[in-house]
Amino acid sequence: MPLELIDTKFENDLDALLHFQDVLLKAVEGARDDELNREFQVLRKMMLADSTYKQAIPPFVRRYRDLGSLWPAFKSFSPQWEPRRVEVRKQFEPALKIAERAELFVTNELGASGYDSTAWTGVSTPTDRIKAVKTLIPVTLLAIEQLIASLEAPNHNGAPPLDGAKEAIEQLRALHSALGKLLAAADEGKIFDTLNDGLATEVARYAKRAAKALRDDPIPYAFSAMILAVMSACGFGNIAGWLAGVAINMKRK
Repeated sequence: MPLELIDTKFENDLDALLHFQDVLLKAVEGARDDELNREFQVLRKMMLADSTYKQAIPPFVRRYRDLGSLWPAFKSFSPQWEPRRVEVRKQFEPALKIAERAELFVTNELGASGYDSTAWTGVSTPTDRIKAVKTLIPVTLLAIEQLIASLEAPNHNGAPPLDGAKEAIEQLRALHSALGKLLAAADEGKIFDTLNDGLATEVARYAKRAAKALRDDPIPYAFSAMILAVMSACGFGNIAGWLAGVAINMKRK
């Protein structure tokens, strides 16, 4: 049974798996609240019950039933939290690749993305991608900062931000952090190692979830589309095709 059919808050298998990875990335930093542990247990059960992913999930997920028992495994990865995060992403790659292939197949079958984005982004070589990241990501970071500031500003009637705005702000902050790491990796000449650790997929997910949360607010939604377009020009996967849906939904009065 597909993962998204078990918990309808997920758009698809890839979304569910990336959320599971997020839970573990928080856990490697020491987070241990009851809600996080419950999410781990539910998502672990989902993955073990799905024959598509059962053999691809990280061994430590199969072995341990809760976050408390996982702590020794995390410490065995490294005494520092950042190498632990890298290891979690690395071990999730096999399952994520399966889900990415499935999502790409569905997208192509629906006709949303039957083309190579390099034909219009100009990002066709590793050198081009590094140049695009170092040139456009700073612009994207500034755009995200301005969008967050706009969403956090008090409404004209003093009312708090809507639920959609709160979700968008959370995803935009995560996106800003992930893009900052990519930019730092590009400056250090290590961007392809970072991309291979799954950060690019994580970045794409944050961007798409932020845009989805803003779809009922025309101006921020259009601004989020611009952010997605700039990221597509940097060569991020699963962004170009998704922009088609954004463009369609922007046709509003």
